[in-house]
Amino acid sequence: MDSLWNKVRKNLVEWYETAYEKTDEVAKIGKRKIEITGLNRSIEKEMSQLGGEVYHLISVEGHRGNKTADDEKIRSLVDKISDLENKLRVKEEEIQAIRDMKAKIFDRTPKGPTEE
Repeated sequence: MDSLWNKVRKNLVEWYETAYEKTDEVAKIGKRKIEITGLNRSIEKEMSQLGGEVYHLISVEGHRGNKTADDEKIRSLVDKISDLENKLRVKEEEIQAIRDMKAKIFDRTPKGPTEE
């Protein structure tokens, strides 16, 4: 007959083994999920670069006459991006105008009292 201490010790060993197995499993799965996230980011980066190259070819270099450049959906996206670029340029100009105005205000040297 097992003593109470032997039963407790046996249960603790089993519990630790189970905890170790679960922890090991979770760690391995977690590592794979992090790797999957990294791969997804790499894919997203490459897709973004590909999109940028296609956009450049279609909009800047004007490669019309091929299926990609003449596709209605792609043309619509290129037009939207061009519109967004124009809006971005306007906002950047507004920011520069605000900075210029602020610089004019703060660069003014205060005039002292006029001596007569």
